[in-house]
Amino acid sequence: MGRKYDMLAGDVQGPPTPDGGAEATTEGRRAYTAVQNVHSQLREAIIRGDLRPGEAVTSVEVAERFGVSRTPAREALRMLQEEGFLRGDRGHRLRIVEWSAEELESVFAQRILLSVLSTRLTIPTLKEQDLSRMEALMSRMADAREAGEHEAWRVADIEFHQIHMQGASETLLSDIRRLYERASMFRAIWLRSRDHSLSYSLNDHPLILERCRAGDADGGGAAAALHLTRVALSLMTELAPDREPAAIRQAFRVAGGMSEAVGPINKRAR
Repeated sequence: MGRKYDMLAGDVQGPPTPDGGAEATTEGRRAYTAVQNVHSQLREAIIRGDLRPGEAVTSVEVAERFGVSRTPAREALRMLQEEGFLRGDRGHRLRIVEWSAEELESVFAQRILLSVLSTRLTIPTLKEQDLSRMEALMSRMADAREAGEHEAWRVADIEFHQIHMQGASETLLSDIRRLYERASMFRAIWLRSRDHSLSYSLNDHPLILERCRAGDADGGGAAAALHLTRVALSLMTELAPDREPAAIRQAFRVAGGMSEAVGPINKRAR
């Protein structure tokens, strides 16, 4: 798949090209690869919940775990801290970020706004092959859900949404990816022992595809916003039932939707 389809899977950049000839360049590539590998594997471990919220991590432990020197370990930890997966405590130790209802609400409010913008920018550029691929992915999601294969469902769902946002700029896609990963981390932390389908809805995908096929940029953006709003409200209902998610509702209104269309806060997406 092309670069656009990888926007939620991880950033893709070229390695550094230091001065000093082929030997220096090779060494730079090795260092870059080591940092990227450690960063990617640590991020996945956090998202999966292998590393628990509040757990301390050090460059020494990371270096030993991945068989690298402390330099790439420190750089990988720095990157994860910038992305919001790690936070420094008063003792200057890095710890896995802990969940908060406020942050989850903020993450989804931002996702709603960026999703509607990216979808509106993309729909006029979609080709028939894109639309056919979205339809095929819907079928794959239905099959995966019937079989209880959550990971297959998740992979197909990611690609489906990537297609209707792929026309946005690389800067927007980078922000969308960052927010997606944050939401994935919180979902993994709090829904690990629950029904995975709580945070997903198959029912919104046909509407998104319908608007894409019609070339309706505004309607497609609103459908994408509705989908994320339902996911967000479902999660908030499960995790913080006493909190009124004002930011999520306002983001949906700004995105062009009607709050009544979402349903009550305790209505879960299925």
